[in-house]
Amino acid sequence: MDETRVLQGNDVGWNTGTSEEVVARHDWDGQDTLAVTVVSATAQLIDKDVSELPPLSETIDPDALSRLFAPLSREPASGEPIVRGSKGSARGRVRFRYAACDVTVWADGTVMVTST
Repeated sequence: MDETRVLQGNDVGWNTGTSEEVVARHDWDGQDTLAVTVVSATAQLIDKDVSELPPLSETIDPDALSRLFAPLSREPASGEPIVRGSKGSARGRVRFRYAACDVTVWADGTVMVTST
């Protein structure tokens, strides 16, 4: 494994041995949002600072992305709709283009960013 391609600060991260992809696991219980994980992984792949990337909201609604895959164990705030998602199964996924990269997010929090 090429350690430079693993997203720093994640307890799980790996790649397939190429410099064309970064894979990270979003920590649903951590402080960062799923959007931060996506942007950080993308910045690492293309070797830029996150501040140099366009806002993720120009590509996809970050709140909708988080709600789509939020864990079932998350307690909704008062008045907030109940969110369905899964911590365990990675059956669901969404794929989109961001900063000239292909991004795939799985329901288990795996984020894969691939250069095109």
